Amino acid sequence: MNNFVEVRTVFGKKKISKNTVTLSHEHICCYSEYLNIMSKGYLDKPTLAEKSADILKNMKEKYGLALFIDCTPVNIGRDVELLKKVSELSGVDIVCSTGFYYNDEPILDCMSARTLADFIAEDANNTCAGVIKSAVEYDTVSPFNIKLLKASALAQKKTGLPIILHTNANNKNGIKAVEILLGENVNPKNIVVGHLSDTNDNEYIKNFAKLGCYVALDRMYDNERQDYITSKINQINALCEAGYADRLLLSHDDSVFQGFCDMPQIKAPRWSYMFEHIVPKLDENIAKKILKENPLTMLCGK
Repeated sequence: MNNFVEVRTVFGKKKISKNTVTLSHEHICCYSEYLNIMSKGYLDKPTLAEKSADILKNMKEKYGLALFIDCTPVNIGRDVELLKKVSELSGVDIVCSTGFYYNDEPILDCMSARTLADFIAEDANNTCAGVIKSAVEYDTVSPFNIKLLKASALAQKKTGLPIILHTNANNKNGIKAVEILLGENVNPKNIVVGHLSDTNDNEYIKNFAKLGCYVALDRMYDNERQDYITSKINQINALCEAGYADRLLLSHDDSVFQGFCDMPQIKAPRWSYMFEHIVPKLDENIAKKILKENPLTMLCGK
């Protein structure tokens, strides 16, 4: 039996053990290239690399973390050289993303979906990216968002990489985003619908699992109230009981440097939360499937 699968990491393709503990949706940093150019004090990347590596190294020792999927798209600060440094210092393998966030950008707005898809595919080849990030946020999926979704779909067909979707579970815009991707003939097994832990509407979540998409419960918040923890455990168990254990992913969507705030700073992320409060209360076989098996099958397009 082959106990390894080939994964695209920032250092190239690598054989990864099927027994690998994975964080499936996190970020080392999200930041503005513009502010970084304008201010030397905005982001200290050497310090960020050291702090991030220390955190991941500690998590490797404490929880067995061995694979980290960084879901930062190109236009909000993806930095492959930074990720390489963090991976090298920590000993944790890192998968990087290609693709674009949902922000309207004048230059991208002038390009066709096919042109943008060519850029995404070329970038994936140059960086050995393992996933394509795409995003929708608002109630109305704008024409620009639709174009980016179609570009992601075309790039997916070129590269075979899975698409990880940022969605807003409260306004349920994931339905429209997935419809667009399916309309471009993307196989559901190559779609991860993100941030679904932001809703308690399991019937909404099941819509994606029924299609064969991955369901990402990837916003575990640093909330130690027992009612919150119990609600997350119950949600996971309910989806497993409905037959969707092989579609579930679990993570936090947190970062060491978060540019989406008024005063960005290097901080400790909440990456330990699920290991401390969620995983110990799951059935051992379910925990193994969600933390080890599902992320790798997702990366391999299965």
